Amino acid sequence: MLKKIATAAKIATTLSDARHRRFWMQRNVTSLARRQAMASSISAQLPRLDGPLPPEAAARAALVERDGLAMATDLVPASWVGEMRDYFVGQPCADPYRPKLGTFVGPQNAPPGTHVAYFGAQSVVNSPRALEIVNLPGIVQTVGAVLGGKPTISYMAALWTIPAHDGMAQHAEKFHRDVDDIDFIKFFMYMTDVDEESGPHVYIKGSHNKDRLTRIRRYEDDEVYDSFGRENEVRFTGPAGTSILEKTYGFHRGYPARSKPRLMFAVLYSLRETIYGPKSPVIDPRSRGLAIDPFINRIYCRAG
Repeated sequence: MLKKIATAAKIATTLSDARHRRFWMQRNVTSLARRQAMASSISAQLPRLDGPLPPEAAARAALVERDGLAMATDLVPASWVGEMRDYFVGQPCADPYRPKLGTFVGPQNAPPGTHVAYFGAQSVVNSPRALEIVNLPGIVQTVGAVLGGKPTISYMAALWTIPAHDGMAQHAEKFHRDVDDIDFIKFFMYMTDVDEESGPHVYIKGSHNKDRLTRIRRYEDDEVYDSFGRENEVRFTGPAGTSILEKTYGFHRGYPARSKPRLMFAVLYSLRETIYGPKSPVIDPRSRGLAIDPFINRIYCRAG
């Protein structure tokens, strides 16, 4: 028995090390042409999506490929959005940049100066409808069409954006590119109504396909506007349930919330495993009565 445990631990460590090596290697690839060539090579080895691509998913995929993003207000049932919101409103969260301040429940109880607060991984995994949402055909089909095969759900997160007294952009509130895998798409869903006062998500349309400003760092607004044009900035406002599928290798940011908080659910769909998700599966989908694709869900879900 001890030998089996040691072997399993060694395998888990090897897998973890492989994830880290891939992660750091791809971050050093700054040529867009090389990134795209590597992504094509990997996607060619992925399992194909089942069945023909529905017209709605094909239209969304075309927008993501052209502009880097597609927005929708009808992907997730309103009742599911409400269940998610009601759940997270009562869950503890924490400022990821100041973890020593501890957890709190609700943005009204945030420590002074907190701009953003994330929920614990277990809270996100246990949230109602999370697995159903990340496996919705309209999402998975769109993502798979863009990435060229079955994607991997490699990370799920939920967070508050909280009005802070200084109002100054910090961390991911400044323009940046994500470099989570050689190719990937993120899904964002607002769980609260979002307007200009509650920190809308912002994207620079078309920047995912431009080989400029590829160094990994935070960028000032003028640097991005001068390179890509202020007219290509898209601000996402809308009611709870508003969803965005986005290639976040393109430039994006979350505006600081001014007077109202924003609650958001985020999912990373990648070509391969990343370093962000659990080291081993943590959910038995059968316990939730779900029949979901084992390849797409292998990071979070144990096989039957």
